[in-house]
Amino acid sequence: MQDDNNIPAERAWLALDQLQGGFIVYRPDGTLRYANKAAREHWPVLYASMDDGIPFHDSVARQIRSLFPRLNEATFQVRHTIVMDAIRKCKDLDMVTATGRHVVTSHSRMDDGHVIGVTHDVTDLVQREISLNAARRHALMASEAKSEFLASMSHEIRTPLNGIIGMAEGLRHRALGTEEAEMVDTIVESSHTLLLLLNDILDLSRIEAGRLEITPVVENVRKRISWIERNYRPLAEQKGLFLKVVFDPKLPEHLAIDTTRVRQCIDNLLTNALKFTKEGGVTLAVMAGDMSRNGRIAISVHVSDTGIGISEEHRSRLFQNFQQADSSTTREYGGSGLGLAISRKLAQLMGGDVTCVSKPGEGSIFTFSFEARVADAPRKVVKSASGTANREVDLLKGVRALVVDDNTINRRVARIVLEPLGVIVTDVPSGKDALSHLKSETFDIVLLDVHMPNMDGPEVLRRIRDSRERWNDIPVIALTADAMNGDRERYLKMGMDDYIPKPIIEHDLLAALTRVHDKKGIRRLDPAQALTDLSDNDITSPESSRKVAVGS
Repeated sequence: MQDDNNIPAERAWLALDQLQGGFIVYRPDGTLRYANKAAREHWPVLYASMDDGIPFHDSVARQIRSLFPRLNEATFQVRHTIVMDAIRKCKDLDMVTATGRHVVTSHSRMDDGHVIGVTHDVTDLVQREISLNAARRHALMASEAKSEFLASMSHEIRTPLNGIIGMAEGLRHRALGTEEAEMVDTIVESSHTLLLLLNDILDLSRIEAGRLEITPVVENVRKRISWIERNYRPLAEQKGLFLKVVFDPKLPEHLAIDTTRVRQCIDNLLTNALKFTKEGGVTLAVMAGDMSRNGRIAISVHVSDTGIGISEEHRSRLFQNFQQADSSTTREYGGSGLGLAISRKLAQLMGGDVTCVSKPGEGSIFTFSFEARVADAPRKVVKSASGTANREVDLLKGVRALVVDDNTINRRVARIVLEPLGVIVTDVPSGKDALSHLKSETFDIVLLDVHMPNMDGPEVLRRIRDSRERWNDIPVIALTADAMNGDRERYLKMGMDDYIPKPIIEHDLLAALTRVHDKKGIRRLDPAQALTDLSDNDITSPESSRKVAVGS
């Protein structure tokens, strides 16, 4: 370091004085040797005090008091210590200047003991970070508001939809004329279309919020896709189309896949292929790639059709939300334009994609690809001789169910679905009534609505489980219009034995009842034991006796 009176050094100081950033030099004894113009504008009190011979420690204290006159003593001491420690130990120091700028000062010690400080104005960066954090908070609030709105709308729409589908399904079981039967079929079909649209919107919301999880299970892929093909064959035959399925010989028998999501993607592609094909047919080919070192394999599902085809211009919009090839497609064939967008997003979550090759008038080939882990066959469950197609129905004959729901229509729908299966139904409108009936009668299972006034489903469940009655371990299935991601897991964790989202679909309810039976067992009503139980509980009212007689 040159002497203070050296002329070349003074010229260097003058040059440094023109810098936009601050430049400071402290002597080894802590006194100020030089502070350029920018540094003095940042902290005028500090350097003016040091120019007057005030010790560095006290000068720093003066500057802090000048910047923050209302600081209490404890906070002042903390700030003073931080500043002194940063300079002595050559750390970076982030402070607000007298002009309100955010400045970071970097310190470094020279070999001769001098300390050099160089400041960097980071005000713009700080403001940008503040703006980004505010935007992030607003985006999060908007996302939460959107999710809350969708959850609320889903709940409100599912409740009346439950009544529409339930009543229409009930009419299907009655003797109807041809015209009336067609009307009912139209109601059911339209209701299920509305339900699919509702589920698509919820799926899209989950994906965009990053809340949709892929849950692989071991599945026989050939059997699963063959089952899908059998479901679509009647529609193909109705339109006079062929429907073929081809499997790659290299395709492993068992893979760990998210069965629901894989089927959802294939369903979307098959539905579109059959919808937009008037002559010829549809071929579904499942191909397998080479296995990687980690035991994963790329699967490609090609759905090719001889339909109307898609132009290159329109293909670019296919995978956008609420988009179809063109407006005339929507008018003629219907659809929300969400299926392909959701399928692509699902495929990407599974490590793949959905692509399209097409030519107008010559058909299309949609390819759904995903990654899967090659797995061993799951353990086989040996079923009894009753394991026929009607096994579930046979299991439920004579089962006594308590349906708890404050909505009258929902209770009627539950009856319409359950009673043709041989289930003996008692329905009540409140949690209080449910507990009262459990005490006075014998039931095998409880179907419990979640949202009810005064005493909701979770509270009813808690009282059932906490009671010391014989029915404290009775199977309980949640019936709820809550269908957002995580709702099922939440209610199972709560202690429910299974979960059915509304609207109640007959095969979904049947599957849930069967799962509970296989997992926990559903006791069949034994009339003699029921009378004994009632006698033990001193229940002698005519109403109770009448219900037992009906059950028997």
